Amino acid sequence: MKPAIFTKIFDDRPLEAAIETAAEIGFDGVEIMARDPHLPPDITREQGERLRELVDEHGVEIPCLATYTGGYARASDDERAAELETFERYLELSEPLGVELLRHGAGGPTPREATDEEIETAAAWLGRAADRAAAYDRTIGLEIHPNRLTETVDSTLRLLELVDRDNVGVIHDAGNMFIVSDTYGPESVERLNEDLLHAHIKDLSRSTDPELADTFWLETPDGDASFRHELLGDGGVDHEPLIGALAESGYSGYATLESNVTRIDPETVAAEELDRLSERFERAT
Repeated sequence: MKPAIFTKIFDDRPLEAAIETAAEIGFDGVEIMARDPHLPPDITREQGERLRELVDEHGVEIPCLATYTGGYARASDDERAAELETFERYLELSEPLGVELLRHGAGGPTPREATDEEIETAAAWLGRAADRAAAYDRTIGLEIHPNRLTETVDSTLRLLELVDRDNVGVIHDAGNMFIVSDTYGPESVERLNEDLLHAHIKDLSRSTDPELADTFWLETPDGDASFRHELLGDGGVDHEPLIGALAESGYSGYATLESNVTRIDPETVAAEELDRLSERFERAT
């Protein structure tokens, strides 16, 4: 496994500066936040080529473009078509950037609230997106995420079965699964099996003081709950068994740190997170 960082942690500065900082800290990869201010869909191919040159210059890779496109279940057909067109723009940009995996999503509601028709509609439009991605020889990653159709391993596997495309898989996210009390350790790796394409790493704690910095409220299957973003190892998400299971499974891709801790400066957060993840990598091998 190789460590990457999500550029959102540096979203107060240009993407070029975020890439440079990540490389200086020691990351092997940068997962790009594909929206303003880092990578809006209207950048030109020439700009994409210059970004690729910068990435190569700093010796890092781009394991994934984290787009915010999709959200098909409860949208109108016009809105769905617009999302698909924006996604295709990122597919075009993925060529000069040399990125094979793009995050794309079904959106909400939760699987608890969605009707069969809504799930089937989302799957049909994801299938269209997958067909467009296949034309570019690209793969779609569906992130396991609260308040989305892909909220749990079960709901994500159900959607994958309905989409029925070889170039669609899963982005594992233990922190998101912790929020909804879904099993995120070795069992999840075994169940996702070859559909597991990429992994996000972040830590959270259940908060009892909503006034603390980096605390947020979110609807969960057990009702509204408060959580706090933490540095890796300081919260309640035990990543050790997960990382061990990924290593045992032969997973050799990236694990992207996507900490949302803002009470500490981004450089310190990134460096500390990398140190802590590297320690876990070493213990897993």
